[in-house]
Amino acid sequence: LFSTVYSCQSSDLKLKKISENTKKSMQKNYTLQTEKICDLNNDQKKDIILVFNTKNIDKEMESLDTPVVILLSTNNDYIKIENSNILYSYIPNNSVLDNNLVVKNEFFTLEQVEGEGNNKKKTYITFKFDKNSRQVLLSKYGVETSFPDLKKTATKTQIFSPKDFGKIRFQDFNAESISSVVK
Repeated sequence: LFSTVYSCQSSDLKLKKISENTKKSMQKNYTLQTEKICDLNNDQKKDIILVFNTKNIDKEMESLDTPVVILLSTNNDYIKIENSNILYSYIPNNSVLDNNLVVKNEFFTLEQVEGEGNNKKKTYITFKFDKNSRQVLLSKYGVETSFPDLKKTATKTQIFSPKDFGKIRFQDFNAESISSVVK
């Protein structure tokens, strides 16, 4: 987990260079899964969110190794914020593990689906750029579990907010520790 500040040429060129350098530095161990251009901090400058998949998965144990990188504009610079502890890259005995990234205004949601058919767990992890603290913070955490129940599929939905888990910065979020906080 780290943050880095970059400054040089014009905004778009700067962002393109940082984005390409980030992808290049990750390519040995990861493949790019998703890239979304957005404006998280509403400053009329492009920001980028990158989600990577690990190339070498240890199939012996559950693994959190799916880097998510935010390239966030700040004045004439860009900050690179990274976290590899948000999405699972492998869960033993789980035939399907699917990720999705949805961006809307200053919010973005990382979605992860585990399982298939009538047995699924969908996790929704929503972050928001907070104008006051100038930080990307956890805004909402939701879990939807579907399972067979007699003649239909039953679904249980739980949604948690900062009043449940407190103030958690993007770079400090950990999928394993949030589970114990929001029981």
